[in-house]
Amino acid sequence: MPKQNRKSKMISLRLTAGEYDALSALYPSYGARNMTELARLALQRVIGNFPGYDGELLLKVRDLDQRLNVVEGKLSFLTEREKAS
Repeated sequence: MPKQNRKSKMISLRLTAGEYDALSALYPSYGARNMTELARLALQRVIGNFPGYDGELLLKVRDLDQRLNVVEGKLSFLTEREKAS
C-alpha cells in the first residue's frame, strides 16, 4: 500500500445498542465489508472525498424516491377506497 494511502490515524466511537444493530444490518447494502468500512465511506462523503460520488445523481435519486412515495401513497388511497366500496 502506498505510504500516502496508509491508514495511520484512528478514532473511537461509542454507539447505542440500537445504532450498533442498525449498522450491523445495513453495512452490506452499502457495499461495505464491515461497519468500519461503512464509517469510513460515510466520513469520506462528509469531507467530499467519496469515490464515485455524483451529487447530481444523488439529487435525481432523491427526486425519484419522493415521486415514488407520492405514487405509493395515491395507490394506497385508491386501494383503500376500492375496498370500502
